[in-house]
Amino acid sequence: MFYRRRHAPHPIVYCTALYILISLLLFIITKRSVHLVVLWNVFLANLPLLLVFFMCLEDQRRDTFRTGLLGVLWLIFFPNAPYLITDFIHLQHITFYTNETPNLYTTNFWSWLGLFQIGAAVFIGLFSGMLSLWIIHHRFLKRLISPIAEFALLMIFISSGAAVYIGRFLRLNSWDLFYPAHFITQITGHINSFSIAFSLMSAAAVGIEYCFFSVLLMTAAKISRLHR
Repeated sequence: MFYRRRHAPHPIVYCTALYILISLLLFIITKRSVHLVVLWNVFLANLPLLLVFFMCLEDQRRDTFRTGLLGVLWLIFFPNAPYLITDFIHLQHITFYTNETPNLYTTNFWSWLGLFQIGAAVFIGLFSGMLSLWIIHHRFLKRLISPIAEFALLMIFISSGAAVYIGRFLRLNSWDLFYPAHFITQITGHINSFSIAFSLMSAAAVGIEYCFFSVLLMTAAKISRLHR
């Protein structure tokens, strides 16, 4: 039943192709560019997992420089995963109620497909991002004493929370960090009570998401061992 022919594409390839097709179809039908924006954000949110994969390969080769470089790139691009949560604001441009009766839901199929497209993007991005963070965290635990590893994890939460604010409100991207003078100029003029509160809220959200993901992963591992 679960047999897959050798050299056959992995199911994730089909799922990715289907998601891209749905996103393009929504854009063509609804003319809402948000569906292309969400598709791009999903790609960015999956980059951290790809970077972690290559980082582990370089670590196995004992290439300290490349391992460290990929680790820094991971830290830069990781916030793109929790940033996807803020893409739910794009739902405000989609109507879910009929014009005639405010309390009656619309039967416009494309509106509901848009909801599922954005919801799936958030799920995919968060799952991929939290998996990459889980790998990084456990590498910390293997190489550092526990208090330092947990402090490093906390710093990742805080920096990611700040990055979500910077990305959503200042419209800066991960690659803007490669232009430090411009980047610092932009953020220093926007430090206020709201930016701090929003960043801490986002950091707490990342922490909660990671805790739940870790519990689910450990529970799945225990169940798997019980059925061996």
